Amino acid sequence: MASARDIYQDLLAQLTQAVLDRDAAGFAARTRLPFVMKTLDGSTTHRSTQSVKDSLNAYCDLLASQGVDGYLRSCDTAKFVSQHQISGYHTTRLRRQGIDVATPYLTRMSLFRDGDDWKVGISDSSLHTTDWPLLRQDEFDAPAQEKSESKNRLQNFQTILDRISAAFIGNDVQGWLNCVSLPLCLVSRQGIETFETPAQIIADFEAYQQDFMTYGVTSIVRQAKTAEIIGGDQMTGTYRMHMMRGTNHAVPPWDASMTLRKENGLWRVTTVMRAIGHLNWSALSPADMENIPDYTPEKGDQK
Repeated sequence: MASARDIYQDLLAQLTQAVLDRDAAGFAARTRLPFVMKTLDGSTTHRSTQSVKDSLNAYCDLLASQGVDGYLRSCDTAKFVSQHQISGYHTTRLRRQGIDVATPYLTRMSLFRDGDDWKVGISDSSLHTTDWPLLRQDEFDAPAQEKSESKNRLQNFQTILDRISAAFIGNDVQGWLNCVSLPLCLVSRQGIETFETPAQIIADFEAYQQDFMTYGVTSIVRQAKTAEIIGGDQMTGTYRMHMMRGTNHAVPPWDASMTLRKENGLWRVTTVMRAIGHLNWSALSPADMENIPDYTPEKGDQK
């Protein structure tokens, strides 16, 4: 019997080719109804073949409008949930003239056996509409000055996130220390971990560096989502965290938030909310990393 990963990759390749060929009928034939499509900011349930076809055609139009000429998808990992269901993750890269249109993003698919065939029944993507030009209507409607201020805040927050990522991937502990305001609090569902001295920060940083070498982490990407100023000297923002091994995710991405305080003109991190801590590197989802279930199929999703 083929492995879960081989089955997943084979179906993924068929779905990808259907998108490239704009083969709506072929794509629909490889989906199980109801077909649930989720993103970070929404969910759609397709209950008819025509609905799936219409969605595929709209997606192809979207790719064409953005000049996407490269559509690359590869399975990161997959496992049998039962003899009739497979759950797995794949990384998608959308490219235009050899350049990524968006940061590579992760999608979880649930596959279901239909006779001798496997079909996708649930697609749960980490893509958010702000990751590439699919802006929400309220962003278009906002006054120009408000949009400009929001953009500046987000850019400032992204700059800080980039400095932190560069320090971790470059094994620059001093760079990380320069981004931190002590005491630093890392908040997870397991509780609050407080670092009060540089020595504690360094020890934690070195533990991460060992993990990066062991599990082949080659890049870290933090994508700023929101940023707000609080009381003039504090900033809070949300972001999506990606740890990459080449073009694939080393672990599934997760969402977190960060609070910063301005000290002597520099923004420094005081709190990280939903810090995963030292990871379960075999996790199939952010919940697996915390050993907390993150998905219970709805009645309509089961067969």
